[in-house]
Amino acid sequence: MKKVAFDACAILAWLWGERGAVLVSELLREVAEGRAWGAVCSINLGEVYYRTCREKGPTNADSDLQMLRKLPWQVVPASDDLVWAAARLKAQYPISYADAFALACAQHHDAVLVTNDPELVSVEHGTPVLWGTDEAAD
Repeated sequence: MKKVAFDACAILAWLWGERGAVLVSELLREVAEGRAWGAVCSINLGEVYYRTCREKGPTNADSDLQMLRKLPWQVVPASDDLVWAAARLKAQYPISYADAFALACAQHHDAVLVTNDPELVSVEHGTPVLWGTDEAAD
């Protein structure tokens, strides 16, 4: 079964109708239909929340978070193992700490990381990455 882990940029693209929204929508449909397994790290949901607060206000952020928590993906908590894995990735690559959590989550679950964040291009050789475009998923 296909496994996908979403970073904050992919989720925000979907929420805000930006580049990659079609891909994320198709992948979420596959997860909902049981054709794929999906996950998001709680740290990355926190990133979506604070960025939405800044851009759209706290009321919209609260509403989006409530909806996102109902999606059929697994919300992966920041366990000690995930924290240390993210810290190692942050030490190894020039990426944000939140991106390190998305990457660690994908690695831990043998999933493809779904993103449109150019910062993550530096890790593409070590983890499968599905880059958000305006085209639907295969």
